[in-house]
Amino acid sequence: MRSNPIKEQMNEIPLPAELHERSVAGIRRAATASRSGGAFKRKAVAIAAALALFLLGAALVDHSKVWAAIQKALQFVPGIGIVKEGDISTERYVMKQPLTIQIGEGTVQLTGFMSDEEMTYITMAGEDVSRFKTITLVNELGDRYTLNSSSASWGGRQWTSGFWHKGKLDLSGAVKLVLPLNPPMEVPIQLTKAESYSDYAELGETVTASGVSITAITDRVGDKIRVSLVSRHPDDYRIDDYGIHGVYMHDEKLELRDEAGKLLTIEKIPAISSPANAFYFADSGKPGESRYTMTLPEISVTYNDETTIEVPVATNGRLNQPFELAGFPVTITKTELVGEQSLRLYLDMHYDEKAVTSLYDLTIGERSHMAKLDERTGAIQYLEFDIEPGSERIRLKLVSPGVIIRGPWQFQLQPS
Repeated sequence: MRSNPIKEQMNEIPLPAELHERSVAGIRRAATASRSGGAFKRKAVAIAAALALFLLGAALVDHSKVWAAIQKALQFVPGIGIVKEGDISTERYVMKQPLTIQIGEGTVQLTGFMSDEEMTYITMAGEDVSRFKTITLVNELGDRYTLNSSSASWGGRQWTSGFWHKGKLDLSGAVKLVLPLNPPMEVPIQLTKAESYSDYAELGETVTASGVSITAITDRVGDKIRVSLVSRHPDDYRIDDYGIHGVYMHDEKLELRDEAGKLLTIEKIPAISSPANAFYFADSGKPGESRYTMTLPEISVTYNDETTIEVPVATNGRLNQPFELAGFPVTITKTELVGEQSLRLYLDMHYDEKAVTSLYDLTIGERSHMAKLDERTGAIQYLEFDIEPGSERIRLKLVSPGVIIRGPWQFQLQPS
């Protein structure tokens, strides 16, 4: 079993050199002054002692900060695709490998599992099986915990769902998942303590471009390799997609090639919500020897920003009304009545295919609407929504600006 890098660093914390040098220099200066004798000598000795204590205290304070910083650890949650940062002593249990359960002609895949002092969260995907609204966990003492579906999406034969419980559950021993079938089905779950890491580079290869650091984490699931992508970026936006699905009509999607340059097929993993950040691919060589090149040309993000505008109805001409969203310029070129109760708002998003960042999307808050997209760039051409007949001006809140951030981010993967 590999050593814990956090513990190794905790055992080898040096005294900060610059503080040590300042302590010695300060004491020497005070000692030199004390040789002039008399009352000044006594005063200088007192100053020297106080200075020594002050600087020693400063060194200890700085030392404590270093100690506290090193005790902060990163823990990756497989399947859910998040990195938790916290105290190294925090116990967090995860399911390292996904679990597929055969139910009649259908399947349910347990894709992620995380349990710590604050919450328990489970992600699940089903095909040709009725969607579950609740599930039950049973620990080795026989205690039973019911988790409700907190989020879900479904369509056709498939569904995904997340199950959430607030607070700590005792799941440290043998755990069983009980599915609400007739009769109920019990499934053993193997949970392990999450490993702790000191930085993202220990989790996997980390590449930074355009202000976004992305880490590629690889692990083996049967005869496949799972790649999970996590990132560090400014807090004013969230990542929606790492190029796995890609933006509408864009060819700039994630690519994976083997050593011969052959483009490989990736298998998308069902997810409840964005970001799409994980996929499988078949390992084409011997385990531990194959190398792959993964390229992310662009990612899509949504900023947490909004603005309010007011526009006239039915200009049918060059309106040229500008506004900004997340710092990106947008121009309303015209409005157009469609019938008596619908209005089209034509937008120039100033989309630039060569820029590092390009605004391509936004939505109207608290009002249902549809959007017409440019078939080449995916940028909005106009928004259409219902209005009250006879309206002369419309006030709109525009929210959730969607932006393309271009890299590329290129990784050399060698799954173990």
